[in-house]
Amino acid sequence: MSTNTSVFSSTSFFQSDLWLFTIYMFATYEIVFWLCNGFLIYIEMFDIPSIDQYRIQKHKKKIRFQPDMVHLMIKRTIYHQMSLVFLGPILYYIFNYVCHVDIQGPRPPWSTILFQIGLFIVIQDTIFFWSHYLLHTPWLYKNIHKKHHVYKQPTGVTAILDDPIEGIINQIAVWFTLVLLKETHIFTLCLWVAIKLYQIVMAHSGYNFPYITTQYWLPDLMPGALAHDYHHQHSNSNYGSFFSIWDQLMGTHRLSTSKKQIN
Repeated sequence: MSTNTSVFSSTSFFQSDLWLFTIYMFATYEIVFWLCNGFLIYIEMFDIPSIDQYRIQKHKKKIRFQPDMVHLMIKRTIYHQMSLVFLGPILYYIFNYVCHVDIQGPRPPWSTILFQIGLFIVIQDTIFFWSHYLLHTPWLYKNIHKKHHVYKQPTGVTAILDDPIEGIINQIAVWFTLVLLKETHIFTLCLWVAIKLYQIVMAHSGYNFPYITTQYWLPDLMPGALAHDYHHQHSNSNYGSFFSIWDQLMGTHRLSTSKKQIN
């Protein structure tokens, strides 16, 4: 009797919404994060002229020749990866407090998914611009945001390396849209994680890649790595996330190199 109860409890646990939510979100994050960064680490370790031509800061030596910076990135990345283990269950309860997250139901229509993803992008971009803009005011920059700007020559993993307070602010920007939704699906959330993670890693890549980046297709609207690399070099301008709209309206839009480089 006790054996059957144990098996039943184990089965129920692994079929619980909390467990499935945590697995789906964690797996999506890790797969996208390490696929993108695995590629960036590979081209950092090996000199490939056909790819190196797209480096934005060609005048600086590659990061692999900066041991102190490499050590710092490895240390902070390990801490960040460890924190993800606890983040899933926390997000599950927060998400279901502000709206209902369907974990095991059928995938919603693509019209619903695309509408919600559009909301996520627009709202995240707006909140991120203004919070990022404020983080560059003197006191907040010195005490919080400067930890992220130690990376003057960004690469993919630096996208998620920041002060814990800034990390919370960024998470609010990423997930605030849920407050406006009555219901969403785990598929939509995982798709949003993949899109956002790809965007932020590519923006910090240090490369002006053709074809696979937003600045290749929409350089005036979504300048990506061109804009964000300039931001890390100069610690000003280009505060937006996906778009340059707010930067253009506020007069803070700058590019570090010619758009011709991506043609």
